[in-house]
Parts: sequence; C-alpha cells; structure tokens
Amino acid sequence: MFPSFTAIESTDLLANFHYQVAPMNLNQHQAHALMEQNGAIVIDVRTREEYDEGHIAGAYLVPLDEVYHHQELNLLKARNTPVLLYCRSGRRSGLVMHDLARLGYKYLMNMGGVLTWEYGLTTAEPTLPFAEAVARVTPLADKF
Repeated sequence: MFPSFTAIESTDLLANFHYQVAPMNLNQHQAHALMEQNGAIVIDVRTREEYDEGHIAGAYLVPLDEVYHHQELNLLKARNTPVLLYCRSGRRSGLVMHDLARLGYKYLMNMGGVLTWEYGLTTAEPTLPFAEAVARVTPLADKF
C-alpha cells in the first residue's frame, strides 16, 4: 500500500556527474553525494544571522557582501577547488557563482538553498580552518 523507497548510493548519484569549468546548477542529492566524497568545499553566502540559525554541516560562511573582499577565497582560485555554493533559496548563491566565474574561478556549483535541503542543518561551526579544509578537498579524478 505504501510506496517503497530504495536508498541510492552516492556513487550512483554521481555516475553521470562531471565537474564543469563553466558555472552549473546541481541538484541537492548530487551535492550531498559530492560532499560525502569530499569533492568540493561548501560555502554559505547568507548573513551571519541566517547561518547561526542553522547551516549545512561543514559549510563555511562567506556572506554575499563579503565575497568580493574575502582573501581566503583566493585559495579556491589558485587550486581550482570545486565549490558548492548555497543560500536560503538559491538566488544569492547563483549571483555569487556567476560573479566568481567572471573573476576567473572555475568548478562553481550552485546547489540551491536551505529551504529545500533534506539532509538536516547544524549550528556547529566547521572544525577545520578554511585553508586546511580547502587543502583536503579531493576532487573526483574521473569526473573532469
């Protein structure tokens, strides 16, 4: 009587995924799978107040109004680190994604917003400093 659901492995969700130099939108299931594989750094572009109310685990806060002066973001550009961006609905993160692309950043992905995020939120700050987290990102080698 009730529909049955089968959990999909992250590797299956990423079977047809490929990093793109051009900015791209990514559905949240693929984004979550990519996060499980540590295949990108996650950046929240909302305000400090919004972030403190709840954010995606492991996400680093870089508010929209600070993105263009945030010195640590240069690490992403220098390493061509894949980046998952999000906000409340996906609008602000989409704007940031396109602006960063114009500045020469690559492998930018807008994963939408926390309004539709199905994997829970946290109020805990990331445990690693930003630079160390960037260094630990291991892009999926067969996905370029």
